[in-house]
Amino acid sequence: MTNPQYGPACTPGHPFVAPGMPLVPVAPVAPTKPGHTFAIVAAVLLWAITGLAFALLAVVFAMAELWGLASGYSGTELLRDVLKFGFWAVLVVAGLVSLLYVPGFRRLPLPHRLAVLGALACPLPCFYAFLLYSG
Repeated sequence: MTNPQYGPACTPGHPFVAPGMPLVPVAPVAPTKPGHTFAIVAAVLLWAITGLAFALLAVVFAMAELWGLASGYSGTELLRDVLKFGFWAVLVVAGLVSLLYVPGFRRLPLPHRLAVLGALACPLPCFYAFLLYSG
């Protein structure tokens, strides 16, 4: 005997329902929306490429600064270079985050927004990484 309103697990006398336990309705299962699989895969791929290119550039920049310090480069010049590099990184991140909240852009689903932002963020670090590899 089941309670049609609450389901079998909320029926008095059921082994999982203790005496005196209030009966709680079973939450309906939300219908699944169409997937955004392509947008998710594209966003992950674009951001992974961007992150790898940026990580390569950061490592090369750090190695060049370390070699500069070893060869007599002053600490103030090092700080100036690091602040310049950090300023541009913060400026680019602030621009991408501000674009994420533009009213017309917010109408897109989140996976599509992240894919578009990944497509906007990807070319510059990849260009510099390819430039670095080409010598």
